[in-house]
Amino acid sequence: MNIFAFIGSALVMCVMIITVGQLKPELSLLLAIACGIVMTVFLLGFVSPVIDEISLIASSGGIDSDMIAVVIKSFGICVAVQTASDLCRDSGQTAIAGKLELGGRLALLIVAMPLFRRLLDLALGIIGK
Repeated sequence: MNIFAFIGSALVMCVMIITVGQLKPELSLLLAIACGIVMTVFLLGFVSPVIDEISLIASSGGIDSDMIAVVIKSFGICVAVQTASDLCRDSGQTAIAGKLELGGRLALLIVAMPLFRRLLDLALGIIGK
Protein backbone atom coordinates (compact mmCIF):
# COMPACT_ATOMS: atom_id res chain seq x y z
CA MET A 1 0.00 0.00 0.00
CA ASN A 2 1.41 3.34 -1.02
CA ILE A 3 0.32 5.55 1.84
CA PHE A 4 1.53 8.71 0.13
CA ALA A 5 -0.68 8.06 -2.91
CA PHE A 6 -3.59 7.46 -0.55
CA ILE A 7 -2.90 10.71 1.32
CA GLY A 8 -2.53 12.60 -1.95
CA SER A 9 -5.82 11.28 -3.30
CA ALA A 10 -7.55 12.16 -0.03
CA LEU A 11 -6.25 15.74 -0.26
CA VAL A 12 -7.37 16.00 -3.89
CA MET A 13 -10.81 14.77 -2.88
CA CYS A 14 -10.96 17.37 -0.11
CA VAL A 15 -10.14 20.15 -2.56
CA MET A 16 -12.80 18.82 -4.96
CA ILE A 17 -15.40 18.75 -2.20
CA ILE A 18 -14.55 22.29 -1.07
CA THR A 19 -14.65 23.60 -4.65
CA VAL A 20 -17.94 21.91 -5.43
CA GLY A 21 -19.28 23.13 -2.08
CA GLN A 22 -18.63 26.73 -3.10
CA LEU A 23 -20.31 26.30 -6.47
CA LYS A 24 -23.10 23.82 -5.66
CA PRO A 25 -23.42 23.32 -1.90
CA GLU A 26 -26.17 20.72 -2.31
CA LEU A 27 -23.78 18.44 -4.25
CA SER A 28 -20.85 18.65 -1.85
CA LEU A 29 -22.39 16.18 0.60
CA LEU A 30 -23.04 13.66 -2.16
CA LEU A 31 -19.48 14.05 -3.39
CA ALA A 32 -18.16 13.61 0.15
CA ILE A 33 -20.19 10.41 0.54
CA ALA A 34 -18.94 9.10 -2.80
CA CYS A 35 -15.32 9.92 -1.94
CA GLY A 36 -15.67 8.26 1.46
CA ILE A 37 -17.06 5.11 -0.11
CA VAL A 38 -14.30 5.03 -2.74
CA MET A 39 -11.61 5.43 -0.07
CA THR A 40 -13.13 2.73 2.12
CA VAL A 41 -13.40 0.27 -0.77
CA PHE A 42 -9.79 1.05 -1.70
CA LEU A 43 -8.65 0.31 1.85
CA LEU A 44 -10.68 -2.88 2.08
CA GLY A 45 -8.63 -4.25 -0.79
CA PHE A 46 -5.66 -4.35 1.58
CA VAL A 47 -7.49 -6.25 4.31
CA SER A 48 -7.31 -9.67 2.65
CA PRO A 49 -3.55 -10.20 3.17
CA VAL A 50 -3.92 -9.16 6.81
CA ILE A 51 -6.76 -11.64 7.34
CA ASP A 52 -4.72 -14.39 5.67
CA GLU A 53 -1.76 -13.64 7.93
CA ILE A 54 -3.92 -13.60 11.06
CA SER A 55 -5.44 -16.93 10.07
CA LEU A 56 -1.98 -18.42 9.47
CA ILE A 57 -0.71 -17.20 12.84
CA ALA A 58 -3.85 -18.48 14.58
CA SER A 59 -3.68 -21.92 12.97
CA SER A 60 0.01 -22.31 13.82
CA GLY A 61 -0.79 -21.29 17.40
CA GLY A 62 -3.69 -23.71 17.71
CA ILE A 63 -6.34 -21.00 17.97
CA ASP A 64 -9.81 -22.05 16.85
CA SER A 65 -10.96 -20.52 13.56
CA ASP A 66 -14.25 -19.52 15.19
CA MET A 67 -12.34 -17.12 17.43
CA ILE A 68 -10.57 -15.60 14.44
CA ALA A 69 -13.96 -15.15 12.78
CA VAL A 70 -15.05 -13.07 15.79
CA VAL A 71 -12.05 -10.78 15.33
CA ILE A 72 -12.62 -10.41 11.59
CA LYS A 73 -16.35 -9.75 12.00
CA SER A 74 -15.60 -7.20 14.71
CA PHE A 75 -13.18 -5.41 12.42
CA GLY A 76 -15.77 -5.31 9.65
CA ILE A 77 -18.40 -3.90 12.00
CA CYS A 78 -15.97 -1.23 13.21
CA VAL A 79 -15.07 -0.14 9.68
CA ALA A 80 -18.70 0.00 8.52
CA VAL A 81 -19.96 1.86 11.59
CA GLN A 82 -17.06 4.33 11.61
CA THR A 83 -17.54 5.14 7.93
CA ALA A 84 -21.29 5.61 8.28
CA SER A 85 -20.86 7.62 11.49
CA ASP A 86 -18.33 9.94 9.84
CA LEU A 87 -20.71 10.51 6.94
CA CYS A 88 -23.51 11.37 9.35
CA ARG A 89 -21.26 13.82 11.20
CA ASP A 90 -20.17 15.39 7.91
CA SER A 91 -23.81 15.99 7.06
CA GLY A 92 -24.38 17.62 10.44
CA GLN A 93 -26.36 14.74 11.97
CA THR A 94 -24.33 14.17 15.13
CA ALA A 95 -27.24 12.61 17.06
CA ILE A 96 -27.73 9.97 14.37
CA ALA A 97 -23.97 9.36 14.30
CA GLY A 98 -24.01 8.77 18.06
CA LYS A 99 -26.89 6.30 17.80
CA LEU A 100 -25.12 4.55 14.96
CA GLU A 101 -22.02 4.13 17.11
CA LEU A 102 -24.15 2.78 19.95
CA GLY A 103 -25.65 0.26 17.53
CA GLY A 104 -22.14 -0.72 16.45
CA ARG A 105 -21.13 -1.32 20.05
CA LEU A 106 -24.16 -3.53 20.57
CA ALA A 107 -23.37 -5.43 17.37
CA LEU A 108 -19.82 -6.00 18.64
CA LEU A 109 -21.18 -7.41 21.89
CA ILE A 110 -23.46 -9.77 19.99
CA VAL A 111 -20.63 -10.97 17.76
CA ALA A 112 -18.32 -11.44 20.76
CA MET A 113 -20.79 -13.53 22.81
CA PRO A 114 -19.24 -16.88 21.74
CA LEU A 115 -15.87 -15.56 22.87
CA PHE A 116 -17.30 -14.53 26.25
CA ARG A 117 -18.95 -17.94 26.61
CA ARG A 118 -15.64 -19.66 25.87
CA LEU A 119 -13.82 -17.53 28.42
CA LEU A 120 -16.45 -18.36 31.01
CA ASP A 121 -16.15 -22.08 30.24
CA LEU A 122 -12.36 -21.81 30.54
CA ALA A 123 -12.60 -20.01 33.86
CA LEU A 124 -15.09 -22.55 35.21
CA GLY A 125 -12.81 -25.36 34.05
CA ILE A 126 -9.86 -23.83 35.88
CA ILE A 127 -11.72 -23.44 39.16
CA GLY A 128 -13.18 -26.93 38.84
CA LYS A 129 -16.91 -26.37 38.38
